Amino acid sequence: MQVSLSSLPARINEGIAPLHLIHGPELLLVEEALDRIRNAAREQGYTERLRYMVEAGFDWHVLAQESQMMSLFSEKKLIELRMPSGKPGETGARALVEYANDPADDTALVVISGALDKRGKNTKWFKAVDAAGITTECPLVPAGRLCDWLNRRMSETGLKYDYEVVERVAHLAEGNLLAAAQEINLLKLLCDGEKITLESANRIISDHARFNAFALIDACLAGAVERALRILQNLKREGIEPVIILWALTREVRVVCRISATAEQTGKTPQSLFRQHGIWSSRAHLVNTALKRLDNTGWEDILIHLNHAELVARGATPRLRKDIWEEIESVVVGMCGLNLP
Repeated sequence: MQVSLSSLPARINEGIAPLHLIHGPELLLVEEALDRIRNAAREQGYTERLRYMVEAGFDWHVLAQESQMMSLFSEKKLIELRMPSGKPGETGARALVEYANDPADDTALVVISGALDKRGKNTKWFKAVDAAGITTECPLVPAGRLCDWLNRRMSETGLKYDYEVVERVAHLAEGNLLAAAQEINLLKLLCDGEKITLESANRIISDHARFNAFALIDACLAGAVERALRILQNLKREGIEPVIILWALTREVRVVCRISATAEQTGKTPQSLFRQHGIWSSRAHLVNTALKRLDNTGWEDILIHLNHAELVARGATPRLRKDIWEEIESVVVGMCGLNLP
């Protein structure tokens, strides 16, 4: 049975299921869900805790052995099985199905997995676990919902604050939920009982923003030039190779070019071409915004500019600007709809 993250505490307080699966890319939320299960299990008499990590050569027979082994003092047992890849392999999948079909008495198994895609959720082992116990997904908190998440979390801690503080924390910690949670804890520690203003928050919090090349792509497609340039500066400061950034941008622009050219040649709407070009609903708005901002010729010019920048990065052609980062910056600004000489 699938139980949302928000509903999990109430559900496990009614009783720990014999089998739990916590999965998702947001590590903070995964660990917090695990902590809730641990605490509820402890209160319900699961005093013995065993931990295993699925690595190369992991012996999956341990599940069967632990389920058959009675505790020396007849204690309830909590088994934590970490599976970061989300892929148990054939042997592991078979072991999980067998365990789900016959879970052990007085034993609760918690599988902690990395992100599972649609294919992973359609596997036999996932369906068996879902049928026998509780599955909880911990998805990433998108930038558009980060303020809501922070506001709720800060309210739950009892902090008093101006909403500007929420926006400031979101701005600085975007892309790093753990850093955001740490900033809230720091504010709680240093300002508890006092109303936090933007000025006082600025004296405490630090810039933990961690962006990747895909966040840069989204900002460029949206035409958010200030955000895109800020992300680019973060990537430069973190030492990301320019070639990696150019590769990611080029791959995306090629898709936009194909959609734009096909729509122009066939008379079809760009939206009708999204699925066949791998543009799913979650990103359709971004791509549609980009296509409205520049026509096919404009996007082809961007692609030519990217190809030139890649040659510069590899030292195969003379640079026109100060360095490769200025070349990338000019591409980013162009994707946002502005022109640099």
